[in-house]
Amino acid sequence: MRQLAGKNVVFFISELQFHDQEYLIPKNILEKAGIKVFTSSLTNNLAFGQYGLKIKPEMILANLHSENFLSIVLVGGKGIKSLWNEKLLHKIIREFYQQKKPIAAICSAVGILANAGLLKGKKVAFYKEDKEIIESSGAILSENDCEADDLFVTASGPESAKAFSQLLLERLSLEKSL
Repeated sequence: MRQLAGKNVVFFISELQFHDQEYLIPKNILEKAGIKVFTSSLTNNLAFGQYGLKIKPEMILANLHSENFLSIVLVGGKGIKSLWNEKLLHKIIREFYQQKKPIAAICSAVGILANAGLLKGKKVAFYKEDKEIIESSGAILSENDCEADDLFVTASGPESAKAFSQLLLERLSLEKSL
């Protein structure tokens, strides 16, 4: 088992309408495990959650270097769909994948992984409204609220944020997956 205290994980959020609970619940659970959580977005402007949470990202996406983090967590919400085709984000996620680091996505953030071309043959949980894009990526659709397959941890939405976080912690603590 890998010791997680003092390790770094980065959360990526949309600047507008990220889902507050899909950010807060995993962040709090990881921090309780001793993990240092950083937040990134396209810009360093104040980001606004769907339900009033305001977050000032510590870094812009262009300055995010995968070698500095154990994992990346893609936070869902209405605003993340506007970033499904963000090429720089796809490039950075592929770097995490090439370095065999876990990649987590909740709710509509799973669409980023689909459009990055990383889900073919992977079993994933997903937000039901996004079924078409996930299915067209070649992913295996799961009826479960959370899934872990290969380096990916996925979840269907805010109701599964706690289980998603626990599954990510398990994946992070496995040395062989890193």
